[in-house]
Amino acid sequence: MGLNFSFFKTPKHRVFNYQPLYYDERKEALQDRIAKARVEEQGKEREYIPGKNIRTNFRKAIYENRKQAGSPMVMRIIVLLSLLGLMTAAYYVAKSIGLFFI
Repeated sequence: MGLNFSFFKTPKHRVFNYQPLYYDERKEALQDRIAKARVEEQGKEREYIPGKNIRTNFRKAIYENRKQAGSPMVMRIIVLLSLLGLMTAAYYVAKSIGLFFI
């Protein structure tokens, strides 16, 4: 529907055409035997999921860290005591400077 007129020649699209250099029958046969042995060992073929072990270990580490951290009540008590200590220290520092006239 339009004229395809240009001063320059447009290049053709490059196509990926991979041809393997060689085919190793022994390697293919070995891989087939290994796959069959795994199927027989497990009873059914399990599909490989990339990153599954990493995710599983990450979740396990998070669970262990939460489990060992202690109860939230203990953490709240520690935070409250530290805030109380900071407030009293600020009071005595301000009193020594002379900001409070009580």
